[in-house]
Amino acid sequence: MEAEVMAMRIRLMALVALILVSACGRVSSAAPTGNYRLYEAAARPDAPIVALIDTRSRAAHDQLPLGTPSADWKHYYAVRSGSLLDIDPATGATSTRVGLPGDYMLPPATNSGIPGGLSQGGRWLVLQRFDRQAQTLPSKSHFLIFDTSGMDVRRSIDLDGYFQFDAISNDGERLFLIQYINSSDYHVRVYSVSGGALDPNFVVDKDDGAAAMNGLKLSGVASHDGQWLFSVYGRANQGAFIHALNLDAGFAVCLDLPGNGYSDTDRSSLDWSLALSPDGNHLYATNPALGVVTAILLKDYPTVGRTVHVGERSHVWPAGSVVSGDGQTLVIAGSTGVVWLDATTLTQKRQALDSWTVRSLALSPDGATLYAVNDLGAVAEVSMAGGSVTTTFDPNIAHPIALMRVEALA
Repeated sequence: MEAEVMAMRIRLMALVALILVSACGRVSSAAPTGNYRLYEAAARPDAPIVALIDTRSRAAHDQLPLGTPSADWKHYYAVRSGSLLDIDPATGATSTRVGLPGDYMLPPATNSGIPGGLSQGGRWLVLQRFDRQAQTLPSKSHFLIFDTSGMDVRRSIDLDGYFQFDAISNDGERLFLIQYINSSDYHVRVYSVSGGALDPNFVVDKDDGAAAMNGLKLSGVASHDGQWLFSVYGRANQGAFIHALNLDAGFAVCLDLPGNGYSDTDRSSLDWSLALSPDGNHLYATNPALGVVTAILLKDYPTVGRTVHVGERSHVWPAGSVVSGDGQTLVIAGSTGVVWLDATTLTQKRQALDSWTVRSLALSPDGATLYAVNDLGAVAEVSMAGGSVTTTFDPNIAHPIALMRVEALA
């Protein structure tokens, strides 16, 4: 009963918020200009889902279990009822079902719960499970590496201690794992898939040689060629940092970000998120809670470039950012709407949805339309070129996590 009352309150708040926003003349109720399907991850009491929302009907017409897609979205992998599923995300049809020898799961890619586990090229998929004891770190860690071309298990791995999946190289030869020493300190390790053993050496920061690290992984993004994995970590006693892991050569570069460590009263250093430019030469780290954006230069070697302060500081969900198709514009989101920045100078160009607390952003395939979902589940369609709000609607998908994809419909 309590859960039902809370759900009713959330829906009522969403409706009131939309009425107030419309009354202020900030949005339009006109029909959407695009014919798209939105894939929106959302929390549910039983299990998280991905809702498929039609922008024409403004309603969810289907759903998928929360899973991890291939880069081209032709395959979508999920674990359900003890089986690994290979699903066609467009139709929801399961092409392959493989029974699992235990409670294996897709490893998380973000602290919000969006799963990962795929190599950038999509050939290799890793599942993990743990032997747990009450109030202690897991005593054993288990991994299955699937060859997705035939959905066969290439390697089954059992390790003493607590290891978490971090990445797997495109050739499937190097499995990168986070080995936890305690609840916060860890080493980055490499498992040789063909050799069937852990490398005795740790992956270290190439610049200072540090082996042990600490922090909470917030999110990550891979380079387009799969050579690098860029992960942002929040730390309790220091500012956040980007862990740039070279998957081909097996070394790392740590890049410090502005700000202090997080605490029980100040969680702002946990609000970082990452966006990669289309040409792969720039990585943008955004933090609306700190009101800062940092550009990372990637063309030759990862280095910290310009850092600027934008907007007002406010603690919000790390809503993320997107980069326009031409790489000239960076759009960031937070509790005061959406802000357009010049991607080179990081100076502000325009803003929209000022009264919204934006939870997530995604671009249409042609890059012309920006979709934003707010904390109450309402969706806005916004012109990338001018920042005008075409329409808003409520697809009645409460507790949104992230917009994962915008797909053009025929």
